Amino acid sequence: MTDFARGQKGKLADIGCAGAFPIVLHIAPQGMEVDIVCFGLDADDKLSDDRYMVFYNQKSCPGDAVTLEISAGKSTFATDVTRLPDSIHKLVFTAAISGEGTMRKLGDSTMRLGSASFPFSGADFQDEKAVIVGEVYKRDGQWRFGAVGQGFNGGMSALLKHFGGTEAQSAPSATQ
Repeated sequence: MTDFARGQKGKLADIGCAGAFPIVLHIAPQGMEVDIVCFGLDADDKLSDDRYMVFYNQKSCPGDAVTLEISAGKSTFATDVTRLPDSIHKLVFTAAISGEGTMRKLGDSTMRLGSASFPFSGADFQDEKAVIVGEVYKRDGQWRFGAVGQGFNGGMSALLKHFGGTEAQSAPSATQ
């Protein structure tokens, strides 16, 4: 297993990821509620199709290019980039705190794929409510992995806005 540092990048083929492979995020929430989401982005780094946002409430995208299984404190994204349409250029894996707390409270956490592991913990952050953990992206016709570790103070709302998405609004009640 090769540990990647924040900002480090490598080709998927070089870390043993070909065809279908798992991407596992193990988050040590230390009593916080943390939501894990994969955003499928277009060439402009935007979420132009909500069907490519994979999370606890939508556990797969079209063609099952990315599917999510959540169990025992880890989120496993079964990933097959060959099933993605040409419009998807990047998969961004994020963690966001739902409720109280900040990323500085995280325990030892990791993102693993193939022979690569990106370890991170609360010591890497300040008062952020969300973080882009890592990304799988296409460059020069090849898929690559990048360890990111970039935080956002505004939580999931800030991530959605950053990627050009919008939050679903609650429908007004019939009594209003």
